[in-house]
Amino acid sequence: MKIAHTFAATAIAFFSAGIGAQAATLSGTFDVRVVNFAYDTKQKSSVAIASQDNFDTRFDAATDGVDRDTFTYTGDLNFFIDNLGPVNGDAETISEFFLHNTTGLPVGHVQGLDATVGALQLSKPTFRITTLFEFTEVYSNAFDTRVTHDDGFTIYDDGAELVSFANPTGIRTTPRTGTIEFTGGEFKLVYAAANGNPSQLLVEGAGVPAVPLPASSLLLLGGLGAFAAMRRKKART
Repeated sequence: MKIAHTFAATAIAFFSAGIGAQAATLSGTFDVRVVNFAYDTKQKSSVAIASQDNFDTRFDAATDGVDRDTFTYTGDLNFFIDNLGPVNGDAETISEFFLHNTTGLPVGHVQGLDATVGALQLSKPTFRITTLFEFTEVYSNAFDTRVTHDDGFTIYDDGAELVSFANPTGIRTTPRTGTIEFTGGEFKLVYAAANGNPSQLLVEGAGVPAVPLPASSLLLLGGLGAFAAMRRKKART
């Protein structure tokens, strides 16, 4: 069974967690792939590397509707689950990851997330449960970006690694100072939620999604163009 979450749409004018007040949060309609994997015993941090290679290996070994899924997310890349629960509780699920961000006013829409996968525990110490996300969108413009994150992430610009802090970490911003320029085209981000809370992903960037006009809109524009031409012709006669 598939589930959908709709959150209240809210204009956000400022952001916390180390992102400047004038910075925009990257938004779009993202194709999302997710994979969740669990162990009975403690693991090394290397299982939670946020790279395309690790993601693909884990995703290929998983099963649709059991421990992996593909869906869409429309909204800001701003997610945050604080470490306020009981020690080693970390009971939040994959679905709940999309319900919380730094503003306290979640904005976004998840469409097509399988209920079984959405109910899986997001992460658990010590690397006993890890969830890897892959967000993909296409942008028509270049923009500067940086990421506040816990745990690791990697951004790819048309398949080439752009910026990365792939190892598990506490909350930090990458790069520490300045920003990295995304040149436009396919934006892909791999993110790891690992080793319990907190879990945070906040991506800065003023991207313009490259969404083609539907055929009906193109026909409408063509009709308006023809109408304008007729008016010009009439004016000359």
